[in-house]
Amino acid sequence: MSSRVTYRKPLGVGQVASICTVSKKTVLNWIYEGALKAFTTYGGHYRVWPVNLKKFLDASGMDIPFEYIDETSTNVLIIDDEKPYAQMLKSVISAELPSVEITTTDDGFEGLLLIGEKKPHLLILDVKMPKIDGFRILELLKSRKSQYNMKIMVISGFLNPDFKEELSKTCADAVVDKVSDISELVKAVATLIRSDAMSLHEELVR
Repeated sequence: MSSRVTYRKPLGVGQVASICTVSKKTVLNWIYEGALKAFTTYGGHYRVWPVNLKKFLDASGMDIPFEYIDETSTNVLIIDDEKPYAQMLKSVISAELPSVEITTTDDGFEGLLLIGEKKPHLLILDVKMPKIDGFRILELLKSRKSQYNMKIMVISGFLNPDFKEELSKTCADAVVDKVSDISELVKAVATLIRSDAMSLHEELVR
């Protein structure tokens, strides 16, 4: 009697085809049509999170036994005193990366407490804020960043050359202009999240 497999890492097209007893071409068509959510690796190959395959199976009414452990949960913390922008950013990221858990705060001091509480995989930090600015937060996080295995993206609407030079000396992993295309910002978020995931799970996107 064969034991039942519990999936936990992203699945290749061939694996999905085998589980669903269909051809690879059929799986690719599901992905192209948007019925089956997938992401692409840096090498350009499609991968499907087990949780997304389960959702597809349930929505399609396929009676296929499928057990998995959800390892897609990622915490993102946004610290930005511009509440409308923070909420817009949260909505856009949630739409593109539905498995990501996002918390927002407009208070830098509260943000520092939330970092200790939630240990986010990614911190999205505005620089110009009252009470405590982003540079001070970056300074305070310099020694704690590696401890939490946290990526930091700085966002700002004041990115002149001198400002960028200052930020290059901090522990920020990426700097994005607030006035840039929102799709580019989300792409940068996804890249940092996947980079963090690769350091945590050795074969996550291979």
